[in-house]
Amino acid sequence: MSNFTLSTLSTLCLVTDSDLKRSQQEVSLTREEQACFEDTKAVLDTVRFSPRAATLRLIFDYAASKPEKP
Repeated sequence: MSNFTLSTLSTLCLVTDSDLKRSQQEVSLTREEQACFEDTKAVLDTVRFSPRAATLRLIFDYAASKPEKP
């Protein structure tokens, strides 16, 4: 029996530098896709959240029901 710890399968699954470069190239966006992506990011930055009045009432009621700690 061998002391070699890497199995045959693990040596077949090694990722090389060229594999990483190839996958990065596949992920790159076209100019049109990049422009749409930037527009989407800009719009999402303007989104504001406002809780409903009922939600705020529940929060304040819960806080009021808690005893104050000295």
